[in-house]
Amino acid sequence: MVLSPQTLGNTRNLISKVQTQSTSMALWTIRAVALVAFMDLFMQLPVIATYSRSLGAPAAMIGATVGMYSATNLLGNLGAGVLLDRMDRKRLVVIGMVLTAASLYAYSLVDTPGQLLTLRAFHGLFAGVLAPGAFAMLGDRTRSQRVRSMGMSGSLIAVSAVIGPLLAGWISVELGYKAVFTTSATLMLVAALAFLVLVPGSAHSDSGTPQDRQQVSSLARNGVLLRVFWAVLVMTFGIGVLINYLPVIVEEMGGSARTSGIAFATFSLVATALMASPIHRMVDAKSRALTVACGLGFLCVSSLMLAALGVGTAALFPAMVIFGLGFGLLFPSLTSSVADQAGSTQRGTAFGIFYAIYSLGVFLGAVISGGVSGAFTDLGAPFYLAAAIPLIAIPIAFGIRARR
Repeated sequence: MVLSPQTLGNTRNLISKVQTQSTSMALWTIRAVALVAFMDLFMQLPVIATYSRSLGAPAAMIGATVGMYSATNLLGNLGAGVLLDRMDRKRLVVIGMVLTAASLYAYSLVDTPGQLLTLRAFHGLFAGVLAPGAFAMLGDRTRSQRVRSMGMSGSLIAVSAVIGPLLAGWISVELGYKAVFTTSATLMLVAALAFLVLVPGSAHSDSGTPQDRQQVSSLARNGVLLRVFWAVLVMTFGIGVLINYLPVIVEEMGGSARTSGIAFATFSLVATALMASPIHRMVDAKSRALTVACGLGFLCVSSLMLAALGVGTAALFPAMVIFGLGFGLLFPSLTSSVADQAGSTQRGTAFGIFYAIYSLGVFLGAVISGGVSGAFTDLGAPFYLAAAIPLIAIPIAFGIRARR
């Protein structure tokens, strides 16, 4: 039986349409992994300190319990990055999700502060594979309009920053602390199942050069990548200052925790809208250096406006809008630059370093802002520092470019 040219053409179109739909479904499933990973993080924030206290932990152990996740997560990011380039990425992410879900279910079984502290260490370590793995796989599967694709992924993370704390707060009040962790674990398992079924295996591209096959040493010699990592550190330092010090200064000015919550939601929603918008189509064709420089400039302006909160709260919400614009420009451009500059055989390592620096920046911003606020009487001092650092980093950003 000989098929007519029209029939052959229709068959090819049908196959192409099915392949496109399958690829799109796989991409959104990988993004769902990133969403659930960050939901896990943000759902912990409102409850972990009070849960530790309810188990009888003293103040020092509460602080250690809160910080333990970040410490081991940083190590997990680095270790997972190397493994992602040596093992099947899909298999490693699935293992990470299952172990993370198991650790979350185990939260409801602990009876002492020491058990909770130990569990937090394992939780952070297991979760360290999720974000680097998801973004490495996104980088493998998006070659055209990579910034826009990363922007869509980043917008989901911003959504998790809004939904996660609100959901955890509501569940903890209505059902108790343990229900928060059980909910997060169930979401993780559902996402793992969808990921296992809908995402094909993560074979590496064969287009890498011999230099791409050198691991950390070649990444360390990549000037563009080093500039990207510096920009990530600067961006997340500002986030750390914001998380640690904004509620304090808002309270000093007569605001409440609700005011701070609305301010953070404003930042997240603006960043989400920008990262999901078509503006990032232009970034794929235009200079990324200019985009990163503009994003750092927005962070600088926002921090200066927040420093002015010492004389009133009128600048709070405009400042958070501007901070959201800065993050919305920076995150997609920086993650896309990592995917561009790292070959397929070292992309996992690069994203492992990226998220380790992300965690380090938030940690340094929180710790240093606390020290600065104690050393100076000016309430805005931490935000002046947060404004100065991106200003210094802007010239460095002009060396960031897309690989052709």
